[in-house]
Amino acid sequence: MKILTKMLFVMIITALAVAAHAGVDIESRTSFNYIIPQGDFAEKYNQGYGVYANYDFNFNDNFAARFDFGWNDISGDETHFVDSLGQIHIHHPNMSIWEFTGGFKTGVSILYIEGRGGYFTGLNEWGFVPAAGLRFGSFDIQGSYTIAGDNEWATARLGFAW
Repeated sequence: MKILTKMLFVMIITALAVAAHAGVDIESRTSFNYIIPQGDFAEKYNQGYGVYANYDFNFNDNFAARFDFGWNDISGDETHFVDSLGQIHIHHPNMSIWEFTGGFKTGVSILYIEGRGGYFTGLNEWGFVPAAGLRFGSFDIQGSYTIAGDNEWATARLGFAW
């Protein structure tokens, strides 16, 4: 995973340098996510939401460097247990995850696909996010699947470009 992370970092820095030199179009977007934990992650957590800032450095009509910075809040079922002294304890699993990812996006017409890699705080893991979406003017609808260490979740996203 370290080699993949280093390669991604070099590719992103190179893309930004080319973008700065070429004077590419930079587009920002705010998005809201609905998160559905998958696999082992779903055993502890039920669902969540996220708020993101998304930046596209458009090289041309079909190719862009993509960066996402966002906060996710994922919660699980509340559980109760009684200890040996008869005291009731309530446990409500909740996790906040800050995401810092970057990668590339390519598309044709309203359809696009992208791949991003980056770091996820709260989990303290590096991860990968493949995604696909539809773009209607300023609106963006996307589905993605995040893999960060042993944690996985699917995301439905609604975004608006400024």
